[in-house]
Amino acid sequence: MKLNLLLVLFLCCITLNSQNIEIEELQDEIKTNLFKKPDSAKAYLFKLLKYSSLRPDTAVAKTYSNLGITYNQLAIYDSATYFFKKGIDLVKDHPLIKAQLLCNLAINYRTNAAYSKSMKTLQTALSIYKTLDDLNGKGLVYGEMASNYNYMSQKEKAISYLKKAISIFRETEDPRLYILQQKLANAYYNNGNYEFAVEIFEQVLPEFQKQKGAPYYLTLLAYAESLIEIGKEAAGEARLIEAKNGLREVNNLEYMHVAQAKLAKLYFHTNRSALAAKAFEDSYEYLRDHHSTRFLQIAADYLEFLNDQGQFDAAYRIVEEVEEVTNDYSFKMNGQDELRFLIAAENTYRKRKQFELSLKVYDRIDFLKDSIRSAEDRIKIAELEESYQNEIQGEKNRTLARTNNLLKESARKQLNITILSCILTVLIFGLSIAFYQNHRKKLRLQKEAVWQLEKANIVLKEKQELENELLAEKEKRLGDKERELVAISLEAADTQNQIRDVLEAKRDESTSEICSLIENIIGQRNYWNHFKTKFVEVHPKFSYNLGEMFPELTDNDIAFCSLLKLQLTNKEIASLLGISHQSVISKKYRVKKKMQLQDNDESFDQLMREL
Repeated sequence: MKLNLLLVLFLCCITLNSQNIEIEELQDEIKTNLFKKPDSAKAYLFKLLKYSSLRPDTAVAKTYSNLGITYNQLAIYDSATYFFKKGIDLVKDHPLIKAQLLCNLAINYRTNAAYSKSMKTLQTALSIYKTLDDLNGKGLVYGEMASNYNYMSQKEKAISYLKKAISIFRETEDPRLYILQQKLANAYYNNGNYEFAVEIFEQVLPEFQKQKGAPYYLTLLAYAESLIEIGKEAAGEARLIEAKNGLREVNNLEYMHVAQAKLAKLYFHTNRSALAAKAFEDSYEYLRDHHSTRFLQIAADYLEFLNDQGQFDAAYRIVEEVEEVTNDYSFKMNGQDELRFLIAAENTYRKRKQFELSLKVYDRIDFLKDSIRSAEDRIKIAELEESYQNEIQGEKNRTLARTNNLLKESARKQLNITILSCILTVLIFGLSIAFYQNHRKKLRLQKEAVWQLEKANIVLKEKQELENELLAEKEKRLGDKERELVAISLEAADTQNQIRDVLEAKRDESTSEICSLIENIIGQRNYWNHFKTKFVEVHPKFSYNLGEMFPELTDNDIAFCSLLKLQLTNKEIASLLGISHQSVISKKYRVKKKMQLQDNDESFDQLMREL
């Protein structure tokens, strides 16, 4: 019995040991492939989950988090969110790990342009780190908040939070400082400070290059564009190609096509239109079909290219398609993507002489410009207020210290007088500087106000020109339709009358039956009803308005008035209705009598023209 028990224990030890070895091997493979080959890492992670019962909850939670990271790299954001949340649920009693997983979840939200969710998640993580007094954790959250503001084009706010995070990491000598420096480079790149961005990118790229994964290739994208912006197109193109090939290798196809679209933009600006067209089309279709948040940005670049090439019909198809598939431009990183696309779309409408659509888009462009400018102004004002409050508090503290010193040194009156004189001199000097700066600020604001008025005047003139062109086009089309209506109707009536005249001239006993048959056929073609249908298409509100003004008019009276609206002669009306000239005059007199205008021909004719 004892021998059997020992044998069972021995077998259990061997099984556990083999399982532990397999777990360690899987963890090594995951560490190697997590950022280089996310597809392979995903397979190893699912195998590792089979051993969840043998591992602590914290370890299983990190496995779920790594699964979220792989799905994020593969641009499958819903699955990434699902696994991040599963991991968070397992570590409710482990706040430090929970905060780390919350940061990963916030990054996934940001990548999918869900900025409000991302900021809310980061605030939760920040509160945990503050409770734990974890300074590095706070620096990490500030860095991710800065990235959110960067993606939202709130540039000053992004740089402000990054400086806070970098200050913390320098103080704690955190080895992840280069990650924050890369975020700072991205912020300066988005702010248009390309030379400084290039300088920072070149400092941090060697660290990312040690593990050639998605973070390295994504950093290359911004670095390459910065190189292009400072005139180093050849170096920028080489980096873009490296990023594109690397992203394809790690199976991040979304950003691989983003890199390809950036290459297309470079081809466009370096007169390689054929290459640009192929690359733009391929990237546009992939990002559209996968509902990428970078889609609208690439669609704007593609639309600008088509407009430049004079392919306005193709550009118009792109505009229609984007409006349909994005559901009011929902696939976008920020409001600036929509603004760039609408500016290009407005150019397309204008080139195609679609002035009504152009005018409609123009209003949306103005609204977006004002919104973006207002958001930036609010950020600057908030920062200035914060700075001003700090200065005021500092001044209060200094004043209190001076007061205490004066009380302690009451015996040294002469020294106090000297100190007070110095303080007054400084205050006068400070007030002079403040007055001078305030005066300069007023002048700057006045100049800006004049510029805004001039701009508004230009916009108003452009809108008026568009409206005038549209009105002229409408009036021309209306005149053409009226002439076509009258011509067709008179021609039909004239043909009908000629046939009747011929029948009357040739009628005798032998042809009487045939003539009657022809007259019946002519009677079945109701040209008058055809005329009324066409008239309603040209003047849809005429009959309704006339009936509202003069309820005593019958439908036949209103139909008769429609002929007068077209300014037909009595002879033409008689021909069209198949009645005599005198009957037309009588009919007109009866209608005017019902309208109580029988003694005022001029008012009647004017009413018919203007109604």
